[in-house]
Amino acid sequence: MSLAPGQPSLRVVVIDADRHACEDTIALCRQCGVRVNGWAHDGTTGLELVESLPAAPDLVILDLHLPDMDGADLLLALSILAPATSVVICSAVCERIQDAALTLAIALGLQPLGMVPKPAQAPALLATLRACTRAGPAKQPPPRREAPPTRTVLAVDAAQVQDAIRSGQFKLHYQPKVALQGTSAQLQGAEALLRWRRPGQGLLAPCAFLPQVEAAGMMDQVTMEVVRLALRDWQAWSRAGLALPLSINLSPLSLTDPHLASELIAAVARACIPPTYLTFEIVEYAEVADLATALRMLIKLRLHGFGLSLDDYGAGHASMLRLARFPFSELKLDRQLVHGAWQRPHVRPLLRHAIATARELGVTSVAEGIETVEDMTLLRELGCDQAQGYLVARPMPAEAMPGWHLDRLRASALAPALRQEATQGRVLQLRRPAPFSAPGGDRKRYRGW
Repeated sequence: MSLAPGQPSLRVVVIDADRHACEDTIALCRQCGVRVNGWAHDGTTGLELVESLPAAPDLVILDLHLPDMDGADLLLALSILAPATSVVICSAVCERIQDAALTLAIALGLQPLGMVPKPAQAPALLATLRACTRAGPAKQPPPRREAPPTRTVLAVDAAQVQDAIRSGQFKLHYQPKVALQGTSAQLQGAEALLRWRRPGQGLLAPCAFLPQVEAAGMMDQVTMEVVRLALRDWQAWSRAGLALPLSINLSPLSLTDPHLASELIAAVARACIPPTYLTFEIVEYAEVADLATALRMLIKLRLHGFGLSLDDYGAGHASMLRLARFPFSELKLDRQLVHGAWQRPHVRPLLRHAIATARELGVTSVAEGIETVEDMTLLRELGCDQAQGYLVARPMPAEAMPGWHLDRLRASALAPALRQEATQGRVLQLRRPAPFSAPGGDRKRYRGW
């Protein structure tokens, strides 16, 4: 059992206080065709070993129980000494503590590849080694994603927001949602994600300006602009033969406006779009200042045929209470629960319970943050209805959606033929469909975030 031929060789450091376990791990690494640069039985020696190497190792396999420091301190020191290094936890401590250590590694800028039960077994270790080769060596730390000064000190007042609306600076990108149950993974809808193309500052994500927009008291106006843009895009898609359910985020601050529901209903009616195609997503962890006004608004929207989604379920403190109070038709599992769930066994009961709750209440369950086949497989096995995340597609401009959908349909339709051709030793080429042109403009080249 070894890495596949042609895969780059890895350089590994093992840090484990248990000498026998350390020797077994080293032997398994060598059995898998991996070169072990060195090993240590305490944290200090292990860090000195890493520092002495000509280049940072591709992978550090470490225990959390060491005689001179605990695993948390070792991860911190390793992140300073060798930023972005891949790490694997191989420890006898409980899985929840190991999972917390992996979360810490992410926060420190390391690349956690998962947990290997102790004593290490060849299949589990080989899986992490292969994951390391897929991720590629991380010798140089990635560029820090520090927000530019304009994002941290972005000054937004009501006049600027109004000017942005008038001049068409707000744009929407869309992230698809697909079915998890069944065999075709059909497109089920898309979430509208707001962007602001502000002159001189490029395309800004919501975190760069929405808090200031809310502080300026302009959230309702921005919400109506988002709805206007989404309805326009829906109409363009419909003319191209794509009638796609849309999800639009609704700020909790907007739930205090007693007139917003009527404005939303009127806007959709003017666009001649069935309300059943629109779902409004509400962030789960935000507090609702006026419960009576919020309930009146949400009930009104549901009575007129709109969907309501409880967003980021599991990230807040009153999930069940909120789910019981409001007439939601959809439950979106927070990406912090979903991402990497296949490597975190203790998270599975939480996901299973949330999905079962949604099913018993008759609402659709959607998993956000799906980035790996393993996570998608797990959520499918747990009975989740839909998936959304980078594994499905990154957010894209409106004009790219019909072409993406046609590509997906064609690939799905040709899959049986491709399998048959493969068994016969022939190759079948897949052509892209003709570009979709939205009214008044050419199709833009898609570039994901």
